[in-house]
Amino acid sequence: MTVTHALTGDDLTLADVWAVAVEGRAAAQLSEEAREQMRAARKVVEKVAHGAHEHTYGVNTGFGRFVSKVIPEELTEELQLRLLRSHACGVGDPYPDAVVRAAMLLRANALAKGNSGARVETVELLLECLNRGVLPDVPARGSVGASGDLAPLAHLALPLVGEGRAWFGGELLDGGEALARAGLQPVRLLAKEGLSLINGTQFMAAQGAIELVRALRLARVADCACALSPRSATGLAHFIHSSGACPPSAARTSGIGSAT
Repeated sequence: MTVTHALTGDDLTLADVWAVAVEGRAAAQLSEEAREQMRAARKVVEKVAHGAHEHTYGVNTGFGRFVSKVIPEELTEELQLRLLRSHACGVGDPYPDAVVRAAMLLRANALAKGNSGARVETVELLLECLNRGVLPDVPARGSVGASGDLAPLAHLALPLVGEGRAWFGGELLDGGEALARAGLQPVRLLAKEGLSLINGTQFMAAQGAIELVRALRLARVADCACALSPRSATGLAHFIHSSGACPPSAARTSGIGSAT
């Protein structure tokens, strides 16, 4: 049975990431709390973009060295699309599916906090892609590192607007075609949403989360192997029993503790 995690932005665990990204036995959706937080933040962005006309980075300004450039209100949406296109410049082999799924989940969880101004509809589409198996094709080379996984996240986001490439049903397709086959429609990015989608470190976090779970499992196996090694070397069954690595019932079944 598939378990659905309600994202709040605050309580996602390593086990949750593993269940969704690696085992594929869980889905994700926004919690009602997250929806409320996101709607409140979106109102602030809309006010800046179409009301107050304050000089706000990434909403009505350029990016990086172009921060002093004022973007007219009628171009604020195009600015976000151009941001994705310009930063989707990764190269090399693609990330493994599990890493891409983990990054999708982690990015949605970060946006669920309501601090970035992304709309509920945009993040819901990201989660629907995750749940329905639409996986963006993301080259593994090109992250800016401390400034954010800008290139990988741009590749991750492009299918949401019907561009880029994505895997679906074992085929690598244009982003729009992948969405259509999954029964989904692309979104039109509004003010600040492109920046919200790519300004994060979720590919680093995705790889770190997956490898940490593997490391913890490996450490547990090493502990068990260490506890069992004395018996295999010297026949000290009582050490195994007292360590808890192999209960007496299992020892009798396996022959541990018998005469040598």
